[in-house]
Amino acid sequence: MQFAVGSRQPPNRSAKGLPVLSDSLQIPDSIDPIAIGVRLAEARRARGLTQQAVAEALGFARTTITAMEKGDRRPRGAELLRLAEFYGRQVSDLTKPLPPDRPLAFAVQFRAARGASTQDPRVAADIDAFQVLCEDYAAIERLTGNLATRPTTPDYAIAGTDPTRAAAEVATSERLRLGLGDGPLPDLWAVLEGDVGLRLFAPPFASAVAGMFVHTAEYGGCIDVNGRHPEERRRWTVAHEYAHYLTDRHRAEITILSGKGRLPEGERFADAFAAEFLMPATGLTRHFQAIKRAKAGPITPGDVLTLGHRYRVSFQAMIFRLEALGLLPPATWDRLKARGFKADAARAVIDLPRLEPELGQLPLRYEVLAVQAFKQDLLSEGQLARYLRTDRIGARARVQALTRAAPDYEAGAWSQVQLDLTTALAGHPS
Repeated sequence: MQFAVGSRQPPNRSAKGLPVLSDSLQIPDSIDPIAIGVRLAEARRARGLTQQAVAEALGFARTTITAMEKGDRRPRGAELLRLAEFYGRQVSDLTKPLPPDRPLAFAVQFRAARGASTQDPRVAADIDAFQVLCEDYAAIERLTGNLATRPTTPDYAIAGTDPTRAAAEVATSERLRLGLGDGPLPDLWAVLEGDVGLRLFAPPFASAVAGMFVHTAEYGGCIDVNGRHPEERRRWTVAHEYAHYLTDRHRAEITILSGKGRLPEGERFADAFAAEFLMPATGLTRHFQAIKRAKAGPITPGDVLTLGHRYRVSFQAMIFRLEALGLLPPATWDRLKARGFKADAARAVIDLPRLEPELGQLPLRYEVLAVQAFKQDLLSEGQLARYLRTDRIGARARVQALTRAAPDYEAGAWSQVQLDLTTALAGHPS
């Protein structure tokens, strides 16, 4: 889409010292003002800003911001330029049309979610950023012609079943279906994305929300976990959201960390599923008994820390699981907490490293497709940077990281070979 932009002259200054831009940017009438309004609102909330804050910063009336976001008023060229610069977006990001089969805005779907108000600007910003991630993933797939295939996943019916029993049944069924056995899951994220077909993201949230899940016809199942949390918490959260996908996938869900009050049955099921899926009873019992047989003395907190590290769960989660299985006495966690036991300090004593995140802010496939599009001149460097949620320097570094040096034996020199993880090796004619 082409925009007519006049010559750039030094901008005049308003009474508030803000640059006054000309209306040389012409917005075609074919662009739907409602689509522009949706994009403007999403960009604003992604920055965690209120309409009033934007109005005051740019010298607009709040009613002007409201009218533009509702689509009641088409932005002028100068206004759109200033808004794009203020939000850190390109004008083309704010004017691109909405997909014809675009689902309801995520914010609408999350309104009925438990425990977190979508009126909180930080939560609203996280939800909008989640939707943009899903839209961008789908856009990159279309751009490169690498449309994801979604494996068929059962939709388990658990109504009327005790949450703990239902969780054990569903977790066992899923492990059997996916061929995971009953041991630890070192590649949880790869399993959920590759074998289950979920879209997974882990950006740093503006809010204290732990994770979000939504399912749409266009994007399939999507899970967003708080990248600010440690890896053990991220894994628990993604397993928790996976439980919602398996049993109630047509209702959006927000997970918050709270120890207050009794949880609804759906949340108790999701937590019990996470425990059973990450720490299956049979495998965990076998490993625990092996530790006991190898020791001359009793099981210690150090043993539990090591076991938790092997299963990639927190010390607290492992203690609770061992209590539930009758392998540790009831209230073991309470007694340790009363004595002032600190898992992080104990981990340092036995030289147990912190778990490194297995999933970055973006899934590897997403980044590879974005770099592939850039290499094929389908994206500019600026567009690549936006897709990768970084600046141009960071985008160049990611391109470099996703290529490898390979020897050119005939020339006796090294050359750069693109690492394309999406190349078809089977199932397509050569």
